[in-house]
Amino acid sequence: MIFLCFSSGDRYSIVKSCLYHLKNYGYDTWYDYHELILGDKKREKNFEKAIQACDYFIIIYSRGFLNSPCAINEESLIFEEKSKRNITIFPLLYDIKFNELPNFIQIKIENLIYNEITDETGCIASINQIIVKILLDQMGYNEFDITPSINYSFIQKCNDVYLKSILSEYLNISKENFNARISFLYCIYRYIEINSLSKNIPTYYLQTITYLSHYTKLNIPYNHKEIIIAELVIINLLNLI
Repeated sequence: MIFLCFSSGDRYSIVKSCLYHLKNYGYDTWYDYHELILGDKKREKNFEKAIQACDYFIIIYSRGFLNSPCAINEESLIFEEKSKRNITIFPLLYDIKFNELPNFIQIKIENLIYNEITDETGCIASINQIIVKILLDQMGYNEFDITPSINYSFIQKCNDVYLKSILSEYLNISKENFNARISFLYCIYRYIEINSLSKNIPTYYLQTITYLSHYTKLNIPYNHKEIIIAELVIINLLNLI
C-alpha cells in the first residue's frame, strides 16, 4: 500500500492528481480523506496503524507543508518508521526548490532522489517512476540492477510458439513509436489472459496495462517510463507462465 503524506492545503491542487493516477494504475493508496471518519483518533489510525501497514510513502513537500504541524509530524513518523524497517520514500517538491526547504528536511532527503513538480508539469511523470520502482521491487531487483526489458534472449525462454512470434514482432517496432509499442504490449497481455497462460494474474496488472492502452486511443504521447512499466508487467506475467 502507498501512503500519501501532504498538507491539507495541497489536497485539491496536486494530491488528488497523484491519487487519480495511482488508483488508475490499480494500486491501493492510503488517503486520509477516504480512510478517516469523523471522531476517529487521528494519531492512532492515520499516523501509526496506516504508516505501519504501508511500504511506500509519497511525501509532498510544499510551502503549505512547511506551515502544517500535522504534516510535519506525520513526515517525522514516516522517517522514524524508516529507521525500523525497509520502506521506500518518494519525495515530491511541489512549487518549492530543494534549497528552500528547512535544513532538517534537506538532511532527511538529500540522499534520496526527489522530483520537483508544478501545476504546469503535473505529477504523472513522477507517478510513473514510482510505479517502475514498485514493479522492480516485486521482481526482486535492487537499485543497482539494470532494468529488465523484453529482448531476444528473453523471448527465447518463452515456450508458447505464437507468443514467441508476436513478442519478436514487437521488437521490430521503432523504439520511438511509444504508442504503437504500448498497444502491442496490451494485445500481448490480452493473449496471455484469454488463453489462461498465466495463473493468478494480479488485478493491478490488468488495470495498469489497460490504463496505458486507453491513453493510446486519445493519441496522448508517451515516454520511456510508460514503456518500461508496460514491459515490466508483461515480463512479470511471462515469469508466471
